[in-house]
Amino acid sequence: MEVLSTVLPIVIDCLLCCLLVAIIVLIIKVIGIIDDARLLIDNIIDKVNTVNGLFKVIKRIDTGINGVAKRIVDIIERAINKLPSNNKTSDEEIELEEILKGKR
Repeated sequence: MEVLSTVLPIVIDCLLCCLLVAIIVLIIKVIGIIDDARLLIDNIIDKVNTVNGLFKVIKRIDTGINGVAKRIVDIIERAINKLPSNNKTSDEEIELEEILKGKR
């Protein structure tokens, strides 16, 4: 028993020292992994910002094309509305148009 009481604390101390060294090594590796991850994330952010610039350009082009298309449709619509209509409108249709326009 006397040998066990002197040897056991020495063994426990050695195991604790090994555990402490292992934890320190793991912490150093985790710090390295975090640094690598941070570099990767920064790289991804830079690429996303580049793509965002491209999307802004595409949005401007889309807005311009949409505006031109609306103008063309308006011109065509005005031209069609200016064409004389051979259909005679009934009194009900005239009344409905007046109601919709707010004349009544």
